[in-house]
Amino acid sequence: MTPAGSDQVLTLFKDCDALLQGHFKLTSGKHSEWYFEKIRLIEKPAALEKIVDMLADKIKADRLDFDYVVGPAYGAIAIGFLTALKLGKKFAFTQRVDEKMSLRSGFAGIEGAGAIIVEDILTTGGSIQETVDCLKARNVAVAGIYCLVDRSAGAVLIEGKPVGSLLALKVEAFEPEACPFCKAGRPLTKPGASDKKA
Repeated sequence: MTPAGSDQVLTLFKDCDALLQGHFKLTSGKHSEWYFEKIRLIEKPAALEKIVDMLADKIKADRLDFDYVVGPAYGAIAIGFLTALKLGKKFAFTQRVDEKMSLRSGFAGIEGAGAIIVEDILTTGGSIQETVDCLKARNVAVAGIYCLVDRSAGAVLIEGKPVGSLLALKVEAFEPEACPFCKAGRPLTKPGASDKKA
């Protein structure tokens, strides 16, 4: 059962063959039967533009004051860039360097600015929290946090606040030692590439 208003988002993922079923190792290290493969959206710019238009509308409705849209590498770079373009804001991205989230060098003027964070898929919120910490260290005020899909159905809070999402649904994720698919001997796939060691 999907929340009201989210059918179009789920349809876009399905139409792009971006909702996969199997046995997956997520960036968080947890295992899941379902994986949202955002790369299949990103490789279809028209589909990505549709979902980013919805995200930009949601952000505009919140009437926040900010200068930058920041996306964590790699999955949220294209999403964040297009969101910034739609909103008429500047764009920056963070990336892991020696397993620590860092602001990509070369971005001028972000120190002391206001920003929103745009992520692709939220499971545990670890990458988002790392990005918040990274921005705070550069004196960047985080005005809001958004994602395309919240796999926790709103259960994960960042800095005590919920993350704005286009699609929020509960998708079970298991610690490896408690994973029923491991116990059943199903082959494990590790999609994506966030540079996070897990």
